[in-house]
Amino acid sequence: MPLAPPTQRSTTPSEAVCTDALLLRNYEGASPVTIDIAISDDGQPVCETTVTFEPLTIESIDLPVAPGEYRLTAATADSDATAICELGDAPTALAFVEAGNGIVSVVDEVY
Repeated sequence: MPLAPPTQRSTTPSEAVCTDALLLRNYEGASPVTIDIAISDDGQPVCETTVTFEPLTIESIDLPVAPGEYRLTAATADSDATAICELGDAPTALAFVEAGNGIVSVVDEVY
């Protein structure tokens, strides 16, 4: 099942978008997961979104932010995690968020 369209609120100008800047993986075998994502720059909120996706799926989404370094926080009902991530259009300039077994994690870049 495809990723539900994210509910987004952004303070970044609409022309600034990082393509495929957020890679999401749900490794739960039976349950969909909902993750709240908050992106900030120097303590100022830049973008907030909530995504729900099906078990055993990997999805990527564009983010309405200009390329740069951001603090990304991901939270589920049971867990939260934060990392500083370089977001942009380069293949490795993304945040990788994984959820499963009641845990969520965030890492900068994927190789």
